[in-house]
Amino acid sequence: MRKRHSLFLLIVAILVQSVFAVQAGAAETYYDDIRGHWAEKEILFLEQRGIFKHGGNRHFNPDKTVSRGEALALVNRVLEDVYGRLATPVPQPYLDHRYPLKTEIEGLVANMQVLLDVNTGFVNDFRPGDLMVYNLHLASNGMLMKKTQKVNPEWWVPTPYLQYPMSREEASMILFHVLSPYKLRIVEPKINDVRLFYDGYSQWKHKSSYVDTVSPYAEAIREFQLFGGQRNFDPYSNMTRAQFAVVLTRLHHFLEGDASKQFKESTKRQQIAANLLLTAANRAFLDKDQQRLSSYVSEAAIESLTKLQAALPLHSYMAELKLKRDENSSDKLWVTGKYEHRQVGPYELEFLFEKDESNPFGHKITSIAYRER
Repeated sequence: MRKRHSLFLLIVAILVQSVFAVQAGAAETYYDDIRGHWAEKEILFLEQRGIFKHGGNRHFNPDKTVSRGEALALVNRVLEDVYGRLATPVPQPYLDHRYPLKTEIEGLVANMQVLLDVNTGFVNDFRPGDLMVYNLHLASNGMLMKKTQKVNPEWWVPTPYLQYPMSREEASMILFHVLSPYKLRIVEPKINDVRLFYDGYSQWKHKSSYVDTVSPYAEAIREFQLFGGQRNFDPYSNMTRAQFAVVLTRLHHFLEGDASKQFKESTKRQQIAANLLLTAANRAFLDKDQQRLSSYVSEAAIESLTKLQAALPLHSYMAELKLKRDENSSDKLWVTGKYEHRQVGPYELEFLFEKDESNPFGHKITSIAYRER
């Protein structure tokens, strides 16, 4: 009797183990054509974060080329996975309204503008997102992706241009414009320096570290190691979906590491990080994205926010921020923002940031207090 009982328990254990093994295998990936692929780990990372959306299609097609439009949308998904939405997409007349990913590309353009303004510390009239898409327009018409003498004010990018395969040089151009705010914050530019910075790359005449290209964009982002450290860049080869998955994963790791690292650096860098966190939290609140908002703001602070929001916005990234370390705890940071409202007048909001690993910034807003000034 005891042997039969033991045998029964053994059979049950094997069955349970096999069920969990099947479930684990199913959770591993939705796609049925990436097992054993050299980029499987990166594809899985992006899929599990919702950056690759399968939409019922079990084929990822890792060795097929990625199109320009899809690449732009994927870059935006990486940005928003790390930071959340920073701005509302604005309709752009230069994008074909029939293209299915149009809104996501417009979201990228809007998010890039906030990243530039926050990292430079002032509102820019320069539009890096517009320039990025304009360069794709130039490339589609057989021209170099560089500053032109005269810009056609009626330029636009039709759907076929966005469906073209994306070359490695075009990928480097897109990523340069996305990452340029991180390069600019190091030099702490004045308002007139920003356009000169971009013009300097579009008129590049310096020697490249790569032996097979003089592209300014490949050289400009070499420090981020998104394409690896090879001497050959192979600029005219089209990127496959798997290759771009590797690049996107490296981009995600850089952005995520940078978001939390800034709170450990200079006051200027901490202001940038605090501004981005507040901007993302404000956008999540306005979008009613409760899941994203709760990763940035505690329940108690959300209650305070709800009362304030009836009359006041949570934050504007153009506000002046002042930071002060808590005297009793190194894990706490007080951030005071100065704001102006047409009905209320000038006022301040004081935020308490505390260390918390529920979002990439490594900090959470746990208190919000209003003060007149």
